[in-house]
Amino acid sequence: MQQSTDLLRIILHADMDAFFASIEQRDNPELQGKPVIVGAQPGHRGVVSAASYEARQFGIHSAMPVSQAWVRCPQGKYVQPRMKVYTQESRFIMSIFRAFAPLVEQVSVDEAFLDISGTGKLWGSPAEAAVAIQKEIWQQRRLTSSIGIAPNKFLAKIASDFNKPNGITEVPVDREGIVAWLSKLPIERMWGIGRKSREVFYRIGVKTIGDLQRMTEENLHKRLGKAGKSLYHLARGEDFRTVGGYEGAKSISREHTFGSDTDDVELWRRVLLSLSRSVSRQARNEAVNASTIVFTWRLQDFSRHSCRMTRSAPTHLAKHIYEGALELMEKAAVVGRKLRLIGVGITNFDVGMQQNLFDNWENESAWEASEAAMDALNKKFGRKSIFKGGESGLDMRPRC
Repeated sequence: MQQSTDLLRIILHADMDAFFASIEQRDNPELQGKPVIVGAQPGHRGVVSAASYEARQFGIHSAMPVSQAWVRCPQGKYVQPRMKVYTQESRFIMSIFRAFAPLVEQVSVDEAFLDISGTGKLWGSPAEAAVAIQKEIWQQRRLTSSIGIAPNKFLAKIASDFNKPNGITEVPVDREGIVAWLSKLPIERMWGIGRKSREVFYRIGVKTIGDLQRMTEENLHKRLGKAGKSLYHLARGEDFRTVGGYEGAKSISREHTFGSDTDDVELWRRVLLSLSRSVSRQARNEAVNASTIVFTWRLQDFSRHSCRMTRSAPTHLAKHIYEGALELMEKAAVVGRKLRLIGVGITNFDVGMQQNLFDNWENESAWEASEAAMDALNKKFGRKSIFKGGESGLDMRPRC
Protein backbone atom coordinates (compact mmCIF):
# COMPACT_ATOMS: atom_id res chain seq x y z
CA MET A 1 0.00 0.00 0.00
CA GLN A 2 1.32 3.45 -0.92
CA GLN A 3 2.41 5.39 2.14
CA SER A 4 0.76 8.78 2.64
CA THR A 5 3.08 11.63 1.67
CA ASP A 6 1.92 13.47 4.81
CA LEU A 7 3.91 10.89 6.82
CA LEU A 8 7.00 10.99 4.62
CA ARG A 9 9.99 13.26 4.64
CA ILE A 10 9.77 15.15 1.35
CA ILE A 11 12.82 17.06 0.12
CA LEU A 12 13.02 19.19 -2.99
CA HIS A 13 16.25 20.20 -4.66
CA ALA A 14 15.58 23.30 -6.76
CA ASP A 15 18.26 24.21 -9.28
CA MET A 16 18.02 27.29 -11.48
CA ASP A 17 18.60 26.56 -15.18
CA ALA A 18 21.80 28.11 -16.61
CA PHE A 19 21.32 30.86 -14.04
CA PHE A 20 23.79 33.57 -15.14
CA ALA A 21 23.18 33.01 -18.86
CA SER A 22 19.40 32.91 -18.40
CA ILE A 23 19.48 36.26 -16.61
CA GLU A 24 21.43 37.76 -19.48
CA GLN A 25 18.96 36.36 -22.02
CA ARG A 26 16.03 37.67 -20.00
CA ASP A 27 17.49 41.15 -19.66
CA ASN A 28 18.57 41.40 -23.30
CA PRO A 29 15.97 40.07 -25.77
CA GLU A 30 18.60 40.03 -28.53
CA LEU A 31 20.33 37.17 -26.70
CA GLN A 32 17.28 34.93 -26.49
CA GLY A 33 17.71 31.69 -28.40
CA LYS A 34 21.41 32.46 -28.97
CA PRO A 35 24.46 30.63 -27.55
CA VAL A 36 25.37 32.89 -24.62
CA ILE A 37 28.73 32.50 -22.87
CA VAL A 38 29.16 34.46 -19.64
CA GLY A 39 32.80 35.05 -18.74
CA ALA A 40 35.94 36.54 -20.18
CA GLN A 41 35.82 38.18 -23.58
CA PRO A 42 37.38 36.40 -26.59
CA GLY A 43 40.99 37.44 -27.05
CA HIS A 44 41.41 37.85 -23.28
CA ARG A 45 42.54 35.32 -20.73
CA GLY A 46 39.99 33.73 -18.45
CA VAL A 47 37.33 31.06 -18.27
CA VAL A 48 33.64 30.53 -18.88
CA SER A 49 31.48 31.29 -15.84
CA ALA A 50 28.23 30.00 -17.36
CA ALA A 51 26.84 28.84 -20.69
CA SER A 52 23.27 28.88 -21.99
CA TYR A 53 21.71 25.64 -23.17
CA GLU A 54 22.21 26.79 -26.74
CA ALA A 55 25.94 27.18 -26.03
CA ARG A 56 26.14 23.80 -24.31
CA GLN A 57 25.20 22.14 -27.59
CA PHE A 58 28.69 23.14 -28.77
CA GLY A 59 30.29 21.39 -25.78
CA ILE A 60 30.86 24.59 -23.83
CA HIS A 61 30.74 24.37 -20.04
CA SER A 62 31.72 26.39 -16.99
CA ALA A 63 35.44 26.58 -16.10
CA MET A 64 36.40 25.99 -19.75
CA PRO A 65 39.10 28.42 -20.96
CA VAL A 66 37.37 31.06 -23.07
CA SER A 67 39.92 30.44 -25.84
CA GLN A 68 38.56 26.89 -26.18
CA ALA A 69 34.98 28.16 -26.10
CA TRP A 70 35.77 30.53 -28.98
CA VAL A 71 37.18 27.68 -31.08
CA ARG A 72 33.99 25.66 -30.53
CA CYS A 73 31.56 28.53 -30.92
CA PRO A 74 32.96 31.72 -32.51
CA GLN A 75 29.40 32.86 -33.29
CA GLY A 76 28.48 32.81 -29.58
CA LYS A 77 27.46 35.91 -27.65
CA TYR A 78 30.20 36.55 -25.09
CA VAL A 79 28.95 38.53 -22.09
CA GLN A 80 30.86 39.97 -19.13
CA PRO A 81 29.47 38.66 -15.80
CA ARG A 82 27.37 40.98 -13.64
CA MET A 83 27.85 39.45 -10.22
CA LYS A 84 25.85 42.09 -8.34
CA VAL A 85 22.84 41.40 -10.55
CA TYR A 86 23.16 37.63 -10.09
CA THR A 87 23.49 37.99 -6.32
CA GLN A 88 20.41 40.20 -6.11
CA GLU A 89 18.48 37.76 -8.30
CA SER A 90 19.53 34.93 -6.00
CA ARG A 91 18.01 36.76 -3.05
CA PHE A 92 14.68 37.04 -4.89
CA ILE A 93 14.72 33.33 -5.71
CA MET A 94 15.54 32.27 -2.14
CA SER A 95 12.69 34.43 -0.81
CA ILE A 96 10.31 32.54 -3.11
CA PHE A 97 11.62 29.22 -1.80
CA ARG A 98 11.07 30.34 1.80
CA ALA A 99 7.46 31.20 1.01
CA PHE A 100 6.84 27.53 0.18
CA ALA A 101 8.93 25.65 2.76
CA PRO A 102 9.53 26.00 6.51
CA LEU A 103 13.11 24.78 6.05
CA VAL A 104 15.32 26.02 3.21
CA GLU A 105 19.04 25.34 2.89
CA GLN A 106 20.80 27.44 0.27
CA VAL A 107 23.81 25.55 -1.08
CA SER A 108 24.94 27.97 -3.79
CA VAL A 109 23.85 31.14 -5.54
CA ASP A 110 21.37 29.21 -7.71
CA GLU A 111 20.26 26.12 -5.81
CA ALA A 112 18.69 25.10 -2.53
CA PHE A 113 17.12 22.20 -0.64
CA LEU A 114 13.55 22.66 0.58
CA ASP A 115 11.93 20.43 3.21
CA ILE A 116 8.21 20.49 2.40
CA SER A 117 7.26 17.61 4.71
CA GLY A 118 3.74 18.09 6.07
CA THR A 119 2.80 20.94 3.72
CA GLY A 120 0.37 18.85 1.67
CA LYS A 121 -2.68 20.79 2.87
CA LEU A 122 -1.05 24.01 1.69
CA TRP A 123 0.41 23.05 -1.67
CA GLY A 124 -1.04 19.64 -2.52
CA SER A 125 1.18 16.75 -3.60
CA PRO A 126 4.97 17.21 -3.84
CA ALA A 127 4.70 17.42 -7.62
CA GLU A 128 1.98 20.07 -7.34
CA ALA A 129 4.19 22.03 -4.92
CA ALA A 130 7.10 21.83 -7.38
CA VAL A 131 4.89 23.08 -10.22
CA ALA A 132 3.70 25.96 -8.04
CA ILE A 133 7.29 26.93 -7.20
CA GLN A 134 8.34 26.87 -10.85
CA LYS A 135 5.28 28.94 -11.79
CA GLU A 136 6.00 31.52 -9.07
CA ILE A 137 9.64 31.89 -10.13
CA TRP A 138 8.60 32.33 -13.77
CA GLN A 139 5.86 34.86 -12.98
CA GLN A 140 8.04 36.94 -10.66
CA ARG A 141 11.49 36.61 -12.26
CA ARG A 142 10.96 35.19 -15.77
CA LEU A 143 13.47 32.41 -15.07
CA THR A 144 13.14 28.63 -15.12
CA SER A 145 14.23 26.00 -12.64
CA SER A 146 14.49 22.21 -12.46
CA ILE A 147 13.32 20.39 -9.34
CA GLY A 148 14.03 16.94 -7.91
CA ILE A 149 11.59 15.40 -5.40
CA ALA A 150 12.78 12.64 -3.06
CA PRO A 151 12.80 11.34 0.51
CA ASN A 152 16.30 12.76 1.13
CA LYS A 153 18.85 15.32 -0.07
CA PHE A 154 21.09 12.90 -1.98
CA LEU A 155 18.26 11.58 -4.13
CA ALA A 156 16.67 15.00 -4.64
CA LYS A 157 19.99 16.41 -5.87
CA ILE A 158 20.41 13.63 -8.42
CA ALA A 159 16.80 13.98 -9.57
CA SER A 160 17.05 17.72 -10.21
CA ASP A 161 19.63 17.06 -12.95
CA PHE A 162 17.07 15.08 -14.97
CA ASN A 163 14.74 16.70 -17.50
CA LYS A 164 16.59 20.02 -17.65
CA PRO A 165 15.64 22.73 -18.32
CA ASN A 166 12.36 23.46 -16.49
CA GLY A 167 11.83 19.83 -15.51
CA ILE A 168 10.44 18.02 -12.47
CA THR A 169 11.63 14.52 -11.52
CA GLU A 170 10.12 12.49 -8.70
CA VAL A 171 12.03 9.61 -7.12
CA PRO A 172 10.21 6.52 -5.79
CA VAL A 173 9.65 6.57 -2.03
CA ASP A 174 9.84 2.83 -1.26
CA ARG A 175 13.20 1.16 -0.62
CA GLU A 176 12.97 -1.31 -3.50
CA GLY A 177 11.92 1.41 -5.92
CA ILE A 178 14.78 3.67 -4.85
CA VAL A 179 17.41 0.94 -5.28
CA ALA A 180 16.03 0.04 -8.72
CA TRP A 181 15.88 3.71 -9.79
CA LEU A 182 19.50 4.27 -8.78
CA SER A 183 20.84 1.02 -10.22
CA LYS A 184 20.55 2.11 -13.86
CA LEU A 185 22.42 5.40 -13.38
CA PRO A 186 26.10 5.86 -14.38
CA ILE A 187 28.51 6.01 -11.45
CA GLU A 188 29.33 9.67 -12.12
CA ARG A 189 25.80 10.58 -11.01
CA MET A 190 27.03 10.02 -7.46
CA TRP A 191 27.96 13.15 -5.56
CA GLY A 192 31.66 13.91 -5.68
CA ILE A 193 32.53 11.48 -8.48
CA GLY A 194 34.00 13.41 -11.38
CA ARG A 195 36.01 12.51 -14.44
CA LYS A 196 39.16 11.49 -12.57
CA SER A 197 37.49 9.46 -9.82
CA ARG A 198 35.23 7.84 -12.43
CA GLU A 199 38.34 6.23 -13.94
CA VAL A 200 39.20 4.76 -10.54
CA PHE A 201 35.79 3.08 -10.37
CA TYR A 202 36.03 1.90 -13.97
CA ARG A 203 39.29 0.12 -13.11
CA ILE A 204 37.52 -1.92 -10.41
CA GLY A 205 34.63 -2.76 -12.73
CA VAL A 206 32.14 -0.19 -11.42
CA LYS A 207 30.42 1.76 -14.20
CA THR A 208 26.90 2.13 -12.79
CA ILE A 209 25.45 2.67 -9.34
CA GLY A 210 24.01 -0.83 -9.73
CA ASP A 211 27.58 -2.17 -9.96
CA LEU A 212 28.34 -0.35 -6.73
CA GLN A 213 25.24 -1.83 -5.08
CA ARG A 214 26.57 -5.33 -5.74
CA MET A 215 29.75 -4.68 -3.76
CA THR A 216 29.83 -5.47 -0.05
CA GLU A 217 30.45 -2.75 2.52
CA GLU A 218 33.61 -4.56 3.63
CA ASN A 219 34.97 -4.69 0.08
CA LEU A 220 34.23 -0.99 -0.52
CA HIS A 221 35.88 -0.02 2.76
CA LYS A 222 38.94 -2.10 1.87
CA ARG A 223 39.27 -0.52 -1.57
CA LEU A 224 38.22 3.07 -0.82
CA GLY A 225 38.72 3.55 2.90
CA LYS A 226 36.29 5.72 4.86
CA ALA A 227 34.57 6.92 1.67
CA GLY A 228 33.65 3.32 0.85
CA LYS A 229 31.24 3.07 3.77
CA SER A 230 29.50 6.29 2.78
CA LEU A 231 29.22 5.17 -0.86
CA TYR A 232 27.76 1.82 0.23
CA HIS A 233 24.81 3.58 1.88
CA LEU A 234 24.38 6.30 -0.76
CA ALA A 235 24.24 3.66 -3.51
CA ARG A 236 21.15 2.37 -1.72
CA GLY A 237 19.65 5.83 -1.42
CA GLU A 238 20.34 6.13 2.31
CA ASP A 239 21.02 9.70 3.42
CA PHE A 240 19.97 10.89 6.88
CA ARG A 241 21.11 14.51 6.68
CA THR A 242 18.46 17.08 7.47
CA VAL A 243 17.74 20.31 5.65
CA GLY A 244 19.22 23.14 7.67
CA GLY A 245 18.26 26.78 7.67
CA TYR A 246 20.20 29.20 5.49
CA GLU A 247 23.76 29.28 6.78
CA GLY A 248 25.29 31.61 4.23
CA ALA A 249 28.44 30.68 2.37
CA LYS A 250 30.66 27.93 3.78
CA SER A 251 33.73 29.73 2.42
CA ILE A 252 34.72 33.12 1.05
CA SER A 253 37.31 33.42 -1.68
CA ARG A 254 38.65 35.78 -4.31
CA GLU A 255 40.83 35.02 -7.34
CA HIS A 256 42.65 37.04 -9.97
CA THR A 257 43.71 35.93 -13.46
CA PHE A 258 46.79 37.77 -14.70
CA GLY A 259 46.85 39.45 -18.09
CA SER A 260 49.81 37.20 -18.94
CA ASP A 261 51.50 34.37 -17.03
CA THR A 262 53.89 35.90 -14.54
CA ASP A 263 56.63 34.94 -12.10
CA ASP A 264 56.73 38.44 -10.57
CA VAL A 265 56.63 37.68 -6.83
CA GLU A 266 56.16 41.34 -5.91
CA LEU A 267 53.09 41.50 -8.16
CA TRP A 268 51.77 38.33 -6.53
CA ARG A 269 52.14 39.94 -3.10
CA ARG A 270 50.31 43.09 -4.16
CA VAL A 271 47.45 41.09 -5.69
CA LEU A 272 47.21 38.89 -2.59
CA LEU A 273 46.93 42.02 -0.45
CA SER A 274 44.02 43.29 -2.52
CA LEU A 275 42.31 39.89 -2.54
CA SER A 276 42.81 39.49 1.22
CA ARG A 277 41.17 42.84 1.85
CA SER A 278 38.20 41.85 -0.32
CA VAL A 279 37.79 38.53 1.51
CA SER A 280 38.08 40.30 4.86
CA ARG A 281 35.46 42.86 3.88
CA GLN A 282 32.93 40.16 3.02
CA ALA A 283 33.70 38.24 6.21
CA ARG A 284 33.00 41.39 8.22
CA ASN A 285 29.75 41.98 6.33
CA GLU A 286 28.62 38.41 7.06
CA ALA A 287 29.81 38.55 10.69
CA VAL A 288 32.03 35.47 10.49
CA ASN A 289 35.50 34.54 11.64
CA ALA A 290 37.49 31.81 9.89
CA SER A 291 40.00 29.31 11.23
CA THR A 292 41.40 28.20 7.87
CA ILE A 293 43.16 30.27 5.19
CA VAL A 294 43.53 28.90 1.65
CA PHE A 295 45.99 29.88 -1.08
CA THR A 296 45.09 28.87 -4.65
CA TRP A 297 47.10 29.05 -7.86
CA ARG A 298 46.79 27.95 -11.47
CA LEU A 299 49.84 27.07 -13.60
CA GLN A 300 50.43 27.69 -17.30
CA ASP A 301 48.99 24.27 -18.16
CA PHE A 302 45.67 25.31 -16.48
CA SER A 303 46.19 22.82 -13.63
CA ARG A 304 44.73 24.13 -10.38
CA HIS A 305 46.37 23.74 -6.96
CA SER A 306 45.73 24.87 -3.41
CA CYS A 307 47.13 24.58 0.09
CA ARG A 308 45.76 25.65 3.45
CA MET A 309 46.65 26.42 7.03
CA THR A 310 44.62 26.45 10.25
CA ARG A 311 45.10 29.27 12.73
CA SER A 312 45.03 28.86 16.49
CA ALA A 313 42.31 31.53 16.69
CA PRO A 314 39.64 32.41 14.08
CA THR A 315 39.95 35.76 12.30
CA HIS A 316 38.36 38.04 9.74
CA LEU A 317 41.15 40.62 9.64
CA ALA A 318 42.79 41.31 6.28
CA LYS A 319 46.15 41.53 8.06
CA HIS A 320 45.92 37.91 9.23
CA ILE A 321 44.48 36.60 5.97
CA TYR A 322 47.24 38.31 3.98
CA GLU A 323 50.01 37.08 6.28
CA GLY A 324 48.61 33.54 6.04
CA ALA A 325 48.42 33.75 2.24
CA LEU A 326 52.06 34.88 2.05
CA GLU A 327 53.16 32.05 4.32
CA LEU A 328 51.26 29.54 2.19
CA MET A 329 52.74 31.02 -0.99
CA GLU A 330 56.23 30.35 0.38
CA LYS A 331 55.33 26.78 1.37
CA ALA A 332 53.78 26.12 -2.05
CA ALA A 333 57.21 26.56 -3.68
CA VAL A 334 55.79 28.48 -6.61
CA VAL A 335 58.56 31.08 -6.67
CA GLY A 336 60.36 30.82 -10.00
CA ARG A 337 57.32 29.41 -11.79
CA LYS A 338 54.92 31.39 -13.95
CA LEU A 339 51.38 31.57 -12.62
CA ARG A 340 48.19 32.17 -14.55
CA LEU A 341 46.00 32.84 -11.50
CA ILE A 342 46.24 33.26 -7.74
CA GLY A 343 43.56 33.35 -5.10
CA VAL A 344 42.89 33.67 -1.38
CA GLY A 345 40.07 32.08 0.60
CA ILE A 346 38.88 31.41 4.13
CA THR A 347 36.73 28.61 5.53
CA ASN A 348 35.78 26.82 8.78
CA PHE A 349 33.66 29.67 10.07
CA ASP A 350 32.72 30.69 13.59
CA VAL A 351 29.60 32.83 13.28
CA GLY A 352 29.51 36.00 15.35
CA MET A 353 32.14 38.70 15.74
CA GLN A 354 33.29 37.86 19.26
CA GLN A 355 36.18 39.88 20.56
CA ASN A 356 39.46 37.99 20.81
CA LEU A 357 40.39 38.00 24.51
CA PHE A 358 43.99 36.91 24.10
CA ASP A 359 47.38 38.55 24.46
CA ASN A 360 47.20 41.09 21.62
CA TRP A 361 43.70 42.35 22.38
CA GLU A 362 44.60 46.06 22.15
CA ASN A 363 46.62 45.62 18.97
CA GLU A 364 43.86 43.48 17.42
CA SER A 365 41.26 46.10 18.32
CA ALA A 366 43.30 48.79 16.59
CA TRP A 367 43.52 46.70 13.41
CA GLU A 368 39.79 45.97 13.64
CA ALA A 369 38.98 49.67 13.95
CA SER A 370 41.34 50.56 11.10
CA GLU A 371 39.90 48.00 8.69
CA ALA A 372 36.31 48.80 9.64
CA ALA A 373 36.99 52.50 9.00
CA MET A 374 38.38 51.69 5.55
CA ASP A 375 35.27 49.64 4.84
CA ALA A 376 33.05 52.56 5.80
CA LEU A 377 34.97 55.05 3.63
CA ASN A 378 35.01 52.74 0.63
CA LYS A 379 31.30 52.08 1.03
CA LYS A 380 30.55 55.79 1.12
CA PHE A 381 32.94 57.06 -1.54
CA GLY A 382 33.60 53.96 -3.67
CA ARG A 383 35.88 50.93 -3.43
CA LYS A 384 38.93 52.80 -4.76
CA SER A 385 38.60 55.84 -2.52
CA ILE A 386 41.07 54.45 0.03
CA PHE A 387 43.45 51.53 -0.25
CA LYS A 388 46.74 50.15 1.02
CA GLY A 389 49.88 51.47 -0.62
CA GLY A 390 50.72 48.04 -2.01
CA GLU A 391 47.52 48.10 -4.08
CA SER A 392 48.40 51.28 -5.92
CA GLY A 393 48.33 50.90 -9.70
CA LEU A 394 46.99 47.34 -9.66
CA ASP A 395 44.73 46.30 -12.54
CA MET A 396 42.22 44.05 -10.76
CA ARG A 397 39.56 44.04 -13.46
CA PRO A 398 37.82 40.64 -13.50
CA ARG A 399 39.05 38.25 -16.18
CA CYS A 400 36.87 35.35 -14.97
